[in-house]
Amino acid sequence: MDVQVKAGSLVRTIVDQEISGIVGKIVSRLQTELTSVVAEFVSAGTSAPGMLKLENRLAEFVRESARKILQWLVANLEPQLEKMPGVVKYKGKNFRRLAEKNDRSSVVTCFGNIELSRARYRQGRDGKTIFPLELLLGIEAGFTPAAANMIGKQFATSGSSQGRTREMILERTGVSIGNEKLRKLTGLLSESFEPLREATQLQELMQLIKDARKSGETPVLSISRDGVALGLAPWSMFEMAGVASISVLSNGKKLGTVYLANTPQSNQEDLSRNLTSLLTEVVRACGSDLPKIVYVTDAGKIETAYWKNVLRKFFVDGVRIAIVRVVDYYHASERLTTIAEALKLDSDARSTWLSRMRKTLLEPSGHGRVLRSIAHMKATYGCKSSLAGDARKAEAYLRRYKRFMDYEGARSQGFPIGSGIVESACKQIVSERMKLSGMRWHREGAQQVMSLRCILLSNIWSKVFDKWLQSKPTVRDLMPQQTQGNQCLNGA
Repeated sequence: MDVQVKAGSLVRTIVDQEISGIVGKIVSRLQTELTSVVAEFVSAGTSAPGMLKLENRLAEFVRESARKILQWLVANLEPQLEKMPGVVKYKGKNFRRLAEKNDRSSVVTCFGNIELSRARYRQGRDGKTIFPLELLLGIEAGFTPAAANMIGKQFATSGSSQGRTREMILERTGVSIGNEKLRKLTGLLSESFEPLREATQLQELMQLIKDARKSGETPVLSISRDGVALGLAPWSMFEMAGVASISVLSNGKKLGTVYLANTPQSNQEDLSRNLTSLLTEVVRACGSDLPKIVYVTDAGKIETAYWKNVLRKFFVDGVRIAIVRVVDYYHASERLTTIAEALKLDSDARSTWLSRMRKTLLEPSGHGRVLRSIAHMKATYGCKSSLAGDARKAEAYLRRYKRFMDYEGARSQGFPIGSGIVESACKQIVSERMKLSGMRWHREGAQQVMSLRCILLSNIWSKVFDKWLQSKPTVRDLMPQQTQGNQCLNGA
């Protein structure tokens, strides 16, 4: 975009001749080096060690050439200091140019470190200092956008850690960074991404719903939530973190899922608020053409409280939204196992009865038949005294949640009957990334990782990252009162 300004410029014009000249020199040097490397490989004779050396040296030469081009470019983007504007505006505040440029010795790119010499602007006498060149290029925490994107995704990947992420950075870029610089970047990404998460997850869900309608069937929106133990520092205590998911299903098949997660918290209030907000926006976006909505969880305290306090009577803009609750079949099946183990039966008879009851629970009117069979078996064979109490609790569970155990009816509507999606989310979001050997977490750091993991697994990372880059200021934003004149700026 070309912008014309009146009182100095933030980015100078770089003519094609300059670009072709420096690129030509770098490419010429690269050609000489590559020719030498290839000739050395050929003269040494074909071998596996030789091939390894060739590939590594080619990668190193290409990476270094790209780094040199970036280094030259950023060193030539700004005009001389006296040709730059005396004042710029940033976030509604005036910043005045300081007398000297300031050097940053290590900006991490995908090709290695580069150096920046850039103008400084300060708010007032002792206020915040900004660097317009870094703002315009999207350089944050000492990382270019491409480097930040690569490193952030690696940090959020399953099985990763600070150490493994730093190893990847060294391998990919040749740059060694410390944990503090890495934490600064990942904290920035998490803080910047979170305000963009809900709107982007909404877009993803609406696209999935649109795809589901192509089958001609009414889509199903499946909501789940669960808890997973997380080790917290400094005393290695384990508390329950919260994870939630919203999935879109068509003809009983999952098309996609978005995820939410929060660190351990009393009653998981933040998770409930975020889940309710996202669900509300989905309902609004769908209007009168709503999918079927089902809430599938175990009967835990927090999961049940969320049903009673929020979903049982869920209103959006004054309209009540019908939501069906299903208590996870596999938790119900576990109660049948507890009862079977308490009965005074031999092993074969116990297994036969348990298998039959599990199947019966999935049939029409199966729940009532299961309860009658339990009563008959207890009256006929009795229970072991040591297990009778567990059997009573298991039977009480089956009776208490009877209205949420119509599994045949749920399946006939295309609803899932198991909470496997959210249980898998607990594993993916927390266990596979945050419960590696010896890991313990402070709440702030844990939330940063969870937020990045949810964005990555929701398949919206690229969209969120693009939105974040689009929010960066341009020359017009920094100089809103000086958009006419005769100084032509490129790259704004």
